[in-house]
Amino acid sequence: MTDEQPTRLQTLWRSLPAPDVTLSPDEMRARARGLERTLRARNWREYIAAAVVIAAFGWYATLPEPATPLWPIANIAVILGVLVTVWKMRELAPRPLPPAAPTAKLVTFYRSELVRQRDGLRKVWLWYIGPSVPGFLLWFAALWIGDSEALRTTERAIALGTAAGIWLCVSAGVIGVNLMAAARLQRMIDAIDDERT
Repeated sequence: MTDEQPTRLQTLWRSLPAPDVTLSPDEMRARARGLERTLRARNWREYIAAAVVIAAFGWYATLPEPATPLWPIANIAVILGVLVTVWKMRELAPRPLPPAAPTAKLVTFYRSELVRQRDGLRKVWLWYIGPSVPGFLLWFAALWIGDSEALRTTERAIALGTAAGIWLCVSAGVIGVNLMAAARLQRMIDAIDDERT
């Protein structure tokens, strides 16, 4: 098989007449409602996770150890970052489905929702991860500064470095998962555009 054969096969495949795909208003409405349910469930999971994080870091802020003024500031900074994320999350809440709209309007609405979600997921590093970064950096610094001179050992540095590495890996994983979800939404948008042409 030469390198040219896949290209010719792709050209042949694309030249075949595409079947007409027509969706009824009920089918299009079902798609839009399915997306809305998925988005609402996602947002509620995020709100619950944010409440847990806020409660945990609020409690951490009251701990006497490490005894440094930076400790409560670091925990409050994490909480503020989570609140910014929740605020941005509300911007990605599903919009209400237009009532009794014709199929063309429903398709346009559905596509615009997919585009809005895709764009939000592509920037997840900025609005989801980014707001908490200063707080977590302060948090690790506060842990190190709060240790007594006797505890500032290589082992302690490795433990803090490992914890920071885990946090970075989790953050990178969140970004990767969301970029894959954005790519899946892009494929759905492309399918709608293909159906319309």
